[in-house]
Amino acid sequence: MLNINRNIYWSNLFLDFVCNLGLKYACISPGSRSTPLTYSFATNNRIKSFPIIDERSSAFFALGLSKYSRLPAIIITTSGTAVAETYPAIIEAYQSRTPLVICTADRPSRLRNTGANQTINQNNIFKNHIRFFFDIPTLDINKKNIKYFLNKIAEGFEICLFRNVGPIHFNFQFDKPFEPNNYTDKISIEIIDYSLKMLLEKIKSFNNYNDYVIPVDFNIDQISLITVGTANLEKELIGLVDEFSSINNIPIFADISSGLRFNKKSLKNLINNFDTILRFEGFQKIFKPEYTLHIGRNITSTVLEDYLIKTKSKRIIVNKFGDRFDTTKKGKILKIEPTKFFSKISNLKIKKNSLSNLEQLLQIDYEIEKIKSKVFDNTFTEVELFRTLIEKVPENSNLFIGNSLPIRDFDFFICAKAKEVTVFANRGASGIDGIISTAAGVAYASKKPTYLIIGDLSFYYDSNSLLLIKEFNIPLKIILINNQGGRIFDYLPISSYRNVFKKYFQTPIELNFAKLADVFELLNYKVDNKNDFLEILDIITKTKSSVILEIKINSLYTKALKLKFRKEVDRYLSKLTRDYVH
Repeated sequence: MLNINRNIYWSNLFLDFVCNLGLKYACISPGSRSTPLTYSFATNNRIKSFPIIDERSSAFFALGLSKYSRLPAIIITTSGTAVAETYPAIIEAYQSRTPLVICTADRPSRLRNTGANQTINQNNIFKNHIRFFFDIPTLDINKKNIKYFLNKIAEGFEICLFRNVGPIHFNFQFDKPFEPNNYTDKISIEIIDYSLKMLLEKIKSFNNYNDYVIPVDFNIDQISLITVGTANLEKELIGLVDEFSSINNIPIFADISSGLRFNKKSLKNLINNFDTILRFEGFQKIFKPEYTLHIGRNITSTVLEDYLIKTKSKRIIVNKFGDRFDTTKKGKILKIEPTKFFSKISNLKIKKNSLSNLEQLLQIDYEIEKIKSKVFDNTFTEVELFRTLIEKVPENSNLFIGNSLPIRDFDFFICAKAKEVTVFANRGASGIDGIISTAAGVAYASKKPTYLIIGDLSFYYDSNSLLLIKEFNIPLKIILINNQGGRIFDYLPISSYRNVFKKYFQTPIELNFAKLADVFELLNYKVDNKNDFLEILDIITKTKSSVILEIKINSLYTKALKLKFRKEVDRYLSKLTRDYVH
């Protein structure tokens, strides 16, 4: 007979399951109640464990690790409010279908609702944003409970990895004592052998979970437009989309976070400036798509959504899990892997679009790009800095784009580039929290140069995560756009209400970001003109260290140039529309 601590036993069995699945990372925050899980993971070299003080930062870092590897990272927290700190990252994982495993420690159920210290109701606490929950009771160690435990763990991981990809939650009820040498039970070698046998059987069963495609019949008369939202598309799918659109003269409107704008081989029918084009009301006279085929999540551009509603385009939404990325709720949902879908329709005869329509769209796109250069070249604006950054970023890099104004400026102004750059963004819930942590996770997991574009409010909101970059020596390049607050509100009607606008919407923060970077001993620069920006950017692209480049921007100047650009485009499109109609 062997002396064991039952909490450690169950934690080790869970760890063995995780490691046999091939998972790589665990993010652990300190706490007493989670001691068994922490001890099991921290003392095992089969998985890389990150000690992270702040649970919110830990969860977002795990999200970044999972985004890149497409395997769930493990989050381990103690009980109480520590559990709630992980919720924002869980929401993002749920919305973006990123696999994630949350392991929370809890008091035994008998202590619930008794006023026990650091105890909250953790029973399915994330129920609105979780794919699976298992409240693990304090179990005696016997064959029946071992089978029950492994069956539930396996069920959760099958959902997380295959059946309904997203975050899952295991709530471990641990009773004292927690430490391995504080024995609670005696077990036989037979029990240990049974645990191993059951574990291997469950792992083996995962070979059966590799295809959840539901066949569908296609009866598509005419596809006139392909739209692509936030997605992490495989190269095979990108090639199929390009081939299908080329054969059938179909334009592609792709969100910046789709990744389609940055590939070695540019897509022939990609329209970069679709948002700019669609803002012109008269464009509906030129192009009215009968059927629109959509892959990926929703697109950043609300202008495209409004345009499709006005033109009454019939929508077909294709994704593996049958998610509805369609605010009108009228689109036809096809629950199928997009790669299989395009393979299936490659031989489908559809009514070809007019080549002249496509050529005209491509010509308009080209002319707008010329207007963009005319207005923004040699200016010190976010638009020109982002365009320059794409030119300078090395091949095979990651680009993580922050939310609010950065993602919109990139989507609106950045054209396709024949360069291998992988785009990441937190566009599930699109919050400004946890951006640095998530980008740091992507940078660590990928081992590639990773550039984060972030606004000053988002940076401030997640600044404690700079500790991750320092402690784990993550070479993240942070491009900090300091335009004094939430400048996205400058473009909304509320900006004209000056009595409340600056204080309650723009919310400028007068912080010395250089001193903040110094606190975490991070290399940092600050520029306020284009020449210095180019010089420092050249240094940044060559260094292997983490670095923060703060760019002081006059956002009102940027706004004025954006308005000028809009007027130039409208003037061009007005003339084009008149010529087209006549």
